[in-house]
Amino acid sequence: MTMQPGMPMPAPKKSVLPMIAIACFVVGALLVGFFVWRIVVTAPHTPQPIESGRVELKEEGLTIYSSVPVLTPPCKAQDADGNDVPLKRETGSETITINGNSWYVVARSAQTVPAGVYSISCTDDETSATYAAGPKSSVVAFVLSILGAIFSFLVFAGLGIVFLIIWAVRRSRRNRPAQPGAPGNYPPPGHPQQPNYNFPPPQPYNPGPNPDRPEDR
Repeated sequence: MTMQPGMPMPAPKKSVLPMIAIACFVVGALLVGFFVWRIVVTAPHTPQPIESGRVELKEEGLTIYSSVPVLTPPCKAQDADGNDVPLKRETGSETITINGNSWYVVARSAQTVPAGVYSISCTDDETSATYAAGPKSSVVAFVLSILGAIFSFLVFAGLGIVFLIIWAVRRSRRNRPAQPGAPGNYPPPGHPQQPNYNFPPPQPYNPGPNPDRPEDR
């Protein structure tokens, strides 16, 4: 399309890259907030000692800890109605450290039990272990929540920055002034950089004497 003098310049198209960058930042902030909430929820809490025989769980699940590793957890649990709560031995080696104290997971409830008051008794004549109990917790879920928060921030913040850089580069190129003499950008007549094509007028033609015409001699 050839622009005629006096015609208005077409309005530049608005880029969607800034909106995409903002959307990446918003999504990243939401995901980071979600994983921070998960970190708080899944963070290990100090278990309650069971010397008194009664433990109040404010969250579902029952986990029994010991201060030293034990092979067979000598513990029994009952709910508030006096019903036995089946326990299963922890086959792994899950440990939590809170305030410098290490607690070893020795047993969990076979089925997820609701929050409430439970009676727990541990009879251990072989070790000097101290036993405690708390709600269901998982170190794996806690670690995954931390990694999720970190990767969500890095991925979506990085994408937003990349889109902003691309948008800034394109805008800079679009606003760059055109160089005189570039294809399609010739300066108007009379411009100081317009080349001068005014050649001197040709000299009149003089054929000279014709040998076939004596009168020209």
